[in-house]
Amino acid sequence: MKGNIVYKYIKRGLISVSNEHYKTLQFYKGTSRKMSKSASTYSDSETSIESSYMNNGMRLVCDYRNTSTTTIGCFIPNGAMCENPEERGSSLFLEHLLFKRTKCNSQEQLESLLEEIGAKVEVVALRDMFLFYGIVVTCKVEKLVQLFADVILNGATCDKDVETEKCLILHQLSRMSSDREKIVMDYLPSVAYEGTALANSVYPETRVIKKFRTQSLIEFRKRILQTCFITMVSTGCISLCELQKIVGKHFSCCVNTNKVQSDKETLEFRFSGVELRIRDDDHELGYVAIGVEGPSYKQREDHLALTVAKEIVGSWDRTYGGLNHNAPYIAHFAYNTDLCELYKSFFHNFAKSTSIWGCYFASDKLCLEFMINLLQSEWLKLCTSITEKEVSRAINQCITKELQVSNDPINHFLNIVESIYRYDCYEPLEERIIQYEKITPAKIRKVSETYIYDQNPVVVALGRIENLTDYALIRDGMYSLKY
Repeated sequence: MKGNIVYKYIKRGLISVSNEHYKTLQFYKGTSRKMSKSASTYSDSETSIESSYMNNGMRLVCDYRNTSTTTIGCFIPNGAMCENPEERGSSLFLEHLLFKRTKCNSQEQLESLLEEIGAKVEVVALRDMFLFYGIVVTCKVEKLVQLFADVILNGATCDKDVETEKCLILHQLSRMSSDREKIVMDYLPSVAYEGTALANSVYPETRVIKKFRTQSLIEFRKRILQTCFITMVSTGCISLCELQKIVGKHFSCCVNTNKVQSDKETLEFRFSGVELRIRDDDHELGYVAIGVEGPSYKQREDHLALTVAKEIVGSWDRTYGGLNHNAPYIAHFAYNTDLCELYKSFFHNFAKSTSIWGCYFASDKLCLEFMINLLQSEWLKLCTSITEKEVSRAINQCITKELQVSNDPINHFLNIVESIYRYDCYEPLEERIIQYEKITPAKIRKVSETYIYDQNPVVVALGRIENLTDYALIRDGMYSLKY
């Protein structure tokens, strides 16, 4: 940490929350629309979301909430997947250097400004998105927006800064090498989307970092940090009209009342059923991730159903309470048999058109085969014999998580960012809860049959994995002749 600037080196994910898509709630370019709020026992605060465009192409999304602080930030739908071959590593370096200096201010001056207004800024580089945001008391939002404008319009990069960050990044990657879960989950999309832009990890090879050139970062920064690509999101006690005035003042632009921009073409990414095995007997356990291609965010009903299915399979590790009374069958079995050290169902979304649904686990080498069999048995159960009780429990868990997200200012902000980026609208909490409650076992079975049953999985394994089931047998386990 330097001053009040907090750099996110490790955390690469946004909150994965499913929201039902309604055409009546879409934001239209060049207009400002309020989203209706229905009565619900789940909500206790007045919220209103509006959207508009400035004539420099920047989009503004404002979520008015009666709070004493405001979370505000910008995202660009360009991440590591937009790096040219000679620019590999640029998004990671930009994450580290975005608030390093500008043409008008040195690093000390930027840090002094943040300390003066009591703000903290975080920067996150993803495969498909670049995001930076801060939280500040509402009366000082303008100064934070002024800082963002300075960074976007007057950003500067020098050789000295790049060389300094090389050492920090290499040290950070060295520390990351001990986190097997992050390694496996970072490899997963690289293997699944091999040969496509999504195969580009935010973390390039060590040799790439050592040879990284300042000019590559300057060109990458100039290409992606354009106002026409930027969406600024605000959640707090500031209205859209106030935000428009502030942005217009510091970005030298005005509100655009005409619908002049068209949607960018949605890229399609090829998912491959393949495996990557990295055997290392120095590890005590085997670390495995297995997943299938899921729906895009725009396939709303399917996406929501698989979110509930993820909760049905569940997650567990040895720190969990509940002892012998864990509801997910795998968790119950693991507690009684030492089947695994932990397992985590996941549902990761990429860009606007694809996702990976699956499970990560860590097991002793002698339990790997049985863990794979048990996991696939639970997946097939989703396709055939899931019960009303299991679906109801999972729906309640999903609703609880939605409520937790809405009550945390940072997570709520990230939720809006993800929603706006992936399907161009944000659905009120009440509507999402209604859609969760409409999900039935029949819907879970139908969607699971489409995306899980008889599909080619992607598998990434690391550590003591000599007893891991062969890929051909894992593929055979994705269907059953008794079905």
